[in-house]
Amino acid sequence: MAAGEGCGGHAFAASSGHDGQVTTSQGNPIGYDLEGVYRLVGIEPPSLQRAEVEALAGVDSERSARWWRAMGFPEVTPGEIAFGTEDVDIVRRLDSMIAADAVSDDDVARLARLMGASFSRLVEAQLAVIPALLAAVPAAHADRLGALDRIEGDVGSDAIGFVESTMNYVWRRHLLAALAHSLSMGEDNGIRTVGFADLSGFSRISKSASAEEITEIVEIFETAAFDVVSAHAGRVVKLIGDEVMFVADSFDDAIEISLDLISRLRPIEALPPLHCGIATGSTVLVGGDVFGQTVNLASRLTDQARPDSVAVTRRDGQHLLDRDDLDVRAPHRSVDLKGVGRMHILAIRPLDTDHDV
Repeated sequence: MAAGEGCGGHAFAASSGHDGQVTTSQGNPIGYDLEGVYRLVGIEPPSLQRAEVEALAGVDSERSARWWRAMGFPEVTPGEIAFGTEDVDIVRRLDSMIAADAVSDDDVARLARLMGASFSRLVEAQLAVIPALLAAVPAAHADRLGALDRIEGDVGSDAIGFVESTMNYVWRRHLLAALAHSLSMGEDNGIRTVGFADLSGFSRISKSASAEEITEIVEIFETAAFDVVSAHAGRVVKLIGDEVMFVADSFDDAIEISLDLISRLRPIEALPPLHCGIATGSTVLVGGDVFGQTVNLASRLTDQARPDSVAVTRRDGQHLLDRDDLDVRAPHRSVDLKGVGRMHILAIRPLDTDHDV
């Protein structure tokens, strides 16, 4: 249902009031005609009500509403002109895939939720880093009313075209990598190595840091996380501000990821120390995310790790005690990990790290 797309879960479906003024689906008056905005993003202006979309696509109201909400869009008032033929086409295609038993209704909703959340965040980031997109959207102020006419066929369209083609390229490359990895690894048995890397004391720092300083810390951290994890053929599962969760093909790969990330970030004075936790075991993959007790264990180990070190269980890391290129220390006592139980933990650090266990 493309005509209602927006960022941050806010639909950008527009209709004309009795006075000719354009309003959004939230009912807020906008001081200019939105047709130029629709042209800019390549979506036809709305011409259909939701009931008309459902009738033309041959889909019942409950199913279409479920998909719409799953994509992260707000409810549309009955009778509101908020959709177009693109919405009819996508609803019809989804229904045909389900009818052909290619996917289930639950699969469609799950994928819609994932795409809705991902693209909402992506659009927010794009609007922040590509000023041309913001500049291309006219505001209600008179001094910006001509912005769309000036930019629509030039900078704004070029920026949107660039983003669209880049997204398609990145998606296809990731699809290729995922398929190749899946074929090389064989049937997924659910066993994965999960790692967390967390900036120590970030919450405390963020209370006194400026917005610019917080942005700098997060961007440096996220850039390094993606660079290092990708370099070792791992995958970033998600970023949560000051923490990254990743998966790796092996326990030793995850160790290298963590230690390389520590070595890369440690010289940067603006960043607090990093502490990491790694665990290998049974997991459940849902919508690209990873769940299970192994994830909980890796998270708890991260909480136990000292600054600039990696915490692992003795069971997983016993073989590391024989490596002479690592500083591996085994505290004599076991630790009670919440929700996991008592574990003997190894502390692993680069040889040049100078911290107490």
